[in-house]
Amino acid sequence: MAITRRALVRGLGVGILGAGALTGCGRGRGSRPTEPPPTAQALEEPDTPLMIGQIGAAYGRMAAFEEAISVSIEEARIDVNARWDGLFGHEVTLLDRHVMQEPGEDLTGVIEELAGAGATCLITSIDEESLIAAMPTIVEAGLAVIDVFTSGMSVRTPEVQTANLLMRLAPDDRILAAQYGQIALGTDSAEGGTPGTVAFLSEDTAQGRSLLQELELFLNPRSGRIVSEQFYPVGDLGDIGARVKSVLQEPPALLVLNGGQESAPFLSALYDATLDEDDRPTITIPARLSPAATVDYSQLPVAEELLPDCLSSATGYQPGGEITAGHGAMMLNRSSGFLRSGFAYSQQGYDAFTMACLAAQHALSVTGTALAAAVPAILTGSEACTDYETCRRVMRTALEAQDRATVAYEGRAGKLELGPLSDARIGELREYTWSAANMLEGGSATSFEAAG
Repeated sequence: MAITRRALVRGLGVGILGAGALTGCGRGRGSRPTEPPPTAQALEEPDTPLMIGQIGAAYGRMAAFEEAISVSIEEARIDVNARWDGLFGHEVTLLDRHVMQEPGEDLTGVIEELAGAGATCLITSIDEESLIAAMPTIVEAGLAVIDVFTSGMSVRTPEVQTANLLMRLAPDDRILAAQYGQIALGTDSAEGGTPGTVAFLSEDTAQGRSLLQELELFLNPRSGRIVSEQFYPVGDLGDIGARVKSVLQEPPALLVLNGGQESAPFLSALYDATLDEDDRPTITIPARLSPAATVDYSQLPVAEELLPDCLSSATGYQPGGEITAGHGAMMLNRSSGFLRSGFAYSQQGYDAFTMACLAAQHALSVTGTALAAAVPAILTGSEACTDYETCRRVMRTALEAQDRATVAYEGRAGKLELGPLSDARIGELREYTWSAANMLEGGSATSFEAAG
């Protein structure tokens, strides 16, 4: 049973009285009176509920993950409140989710309404442009923001003032670019193009522009280069044949496809263009696909249009560690559709809610600034723990003795640490491949760490 705040304070009072009585009994006749110890403010849990807001998006590259993220956040709320008795003697309130329906929506009123309802923390899964536009209102409201989705470096330019309130859980474009660059530089020229050469094909978004810039910054000093650069409207490749021809003008060591499910028809056309008269590929171009493109194409209507083996040289990724049986069952209990769409970003959604609660316990406060300062701390403490109740018990046990204990929460997404800008510095991601029948395979987790 969880310790209530009232019981905790009462227990501390009894302990203090008992200590005083023992000290009085031990004093001999004629002994000099001792000076009372200096007083300090008692450590105690606030009698204040934590309220969390949430904003998602149902357009662009976010649409593919909206349901998984919203479900995982709700499941974390159920666990914290129904399974583990909430926080500070109260249920943690998850305010109604606002879902953006189109780019450029003004979130000012939404954020002000959330803050007016008592929210001090906000979980977001929106695009870079929308997050940047919302930051002034977020800062004015003093909300801690845990973003589970964005990777673009435009969010971290000096012009974007975050007041140290923004934390991001997914690997950023600098980390992704370094991984892609190392693959391109290490490719054997006998397998494809000149080592260090990259063809880049992306949806025309701030994140796509950011990833290209980071790739150039990584490759250029190492004698690598971008040999083909193509942007297209979200979800619409247009003339696929022309784009394939552009890539094959100088076959690259690596093809980076930073888009959605349109990536598979493109790879099928590219594969077809490399076949000789005996239907054998004359060149193999390794490809890296984004999370939105990392799906099981054998279960989609497009499967009939794809050539066998057209995805055999491709690798996709999703942020986060191995999908545990428990996490998978939790998601599938809500919808069997996740068997087809997958669980991408659901681990981050679950962890974001849990981390906000643990940060409040660590800080003994629900204010936005306190939460933002505490989130990095609850990932790197001395006591390892993997769920809310275990982590909270460590901190509350110390609090009973008027002491502090720090935890290192390793949640559903696996090992995670935040860097100086509160972006993911150390973490995990899953890599996937495809069979000859274009069925998604793998999901093995690998670790990443930011340079420097």
